[in-house]
Amino acid sequence: MNIDPETITFDQKVRHYVYDQTMKTTTSPTVAETATALSTTPAEVHASFQRLADAHMLVLQKDTGEVLMANPFSAVPTPFLTQVDGQTYYGNCIWDVMGIPAMLKRDAIIQTSCGDCGTSMTLRIVNGSLEPAVGI
Repeated sequence: MNIDPETITFDQKVRHYVYDQTMKTTTSPTVAETATALSTTPAEVHASFQRLADAHMLVLQKDTGEVLMANPFSAVPTPFLTQVDGQTYYGNCIWDVMGIPAMLKRDAIIQTSCGDCGTSMTLRIVNGSLEPAVGI
């Protein structure tokens, strides 16, 4: 298999931009926003998104081809949310939502519910450590 080094470099730039924007703004950038930021065409970005999805680095929305997940971040609201420095991020599961403050290297408050009984609970991450749950 012959892989074009320029394609890899472009995909790395796209992936970096997606994660950088998601960490800064709490939402994943669109194909159009990414194309504008990287001075390229939406078609090139869409193709890159697809290659990144094929490599399990992104998950795309089936109907639009936009980013659904840039793990541990979810581009859509979920029952797993974390507040970091006044911003709310969504995770795809409890493990992802706990990974967000680790990735950002920040303290966080996590709002979710118990997977067993459904009771609302709050978790705190302080200095990289999980504090006891509140609400169970």
